[in-house]
Amino acid sequence: MTGWTADRIPDQHGRIAGVALLGPRRTSADGFELQLAINMLGHFALTGLLLGTLAAARRSRVVSLSSITHKNARLDFDDLMFERGYRAAPAYGRSKLATTIFGIELDRRLRAAGSPIVSTLAHPGLTRTNLTPRAWEHRGRFGRLIARLGLLVTQPVEQGALPQLRAATEPGLRGGRFFGPSRLWETRGPVTEARPSREAADPAVGKRLWAAAEELTGVSYL
Repeated sequence: MTGWTADRIPDQHGRIAGVALLGPRRTSADGFELQLAINMLGHFALTGLLLGTLAAARRSRVVSLSSITHKNARLDFDDLMFERGYRAAPAYGRSKLATTIFGIELDRRLRAAGSPIVSTLAHPGLTRTNLTPRAWEHRGRFGRLIARLGLLVTQPVEQGALPQLRAATEPGLRGGRFFGPSRLWETRGPVTEARPSREAADPAVGKRLWAAAEELTGVSYL
């Protein structure tokens, strides 16, 4: 990916941020649909570029941040960039499905290679962050109403961060573990084991997306 080298990110960008529900369709400098570029392809490339450094460290982990929206998403390998009929919410769900597939497929490949690196996954359920209000801003009064209603059903950031913390810090954690909230269809509550969608766990889909990501980013590993 043009301009993406692990050692230059702090100098060029200052910070790393996430995106959600972008509308209208936007693209990265490489021409990739922006949600897929930021939420999955960038992570794929960065992990590959840092793989040697991670392998040299003790007990290193890669934590992929999924979302419950991945469970209703489907990949279209003929239109990964949502060039046909772009819609913000499905594109976001697809990017998070791709992220989940990446985390699971990375675990498969690390195990097969005998690597000491551990790949885990987590999702925060429905959590109050500044991403959701911003994502609905462009939708006028209806969007602002949805953002306000979201305050009633979402959990605080401190609670939403716990699945990621467990995935990153629990001692002796084996690769492939996936954590999320335990209540109301994994939307909120104490941390428990989460279940990926059937498509996310499919090895054939993982292999195909991996090949596509290598071709798109120019980063190959394992």
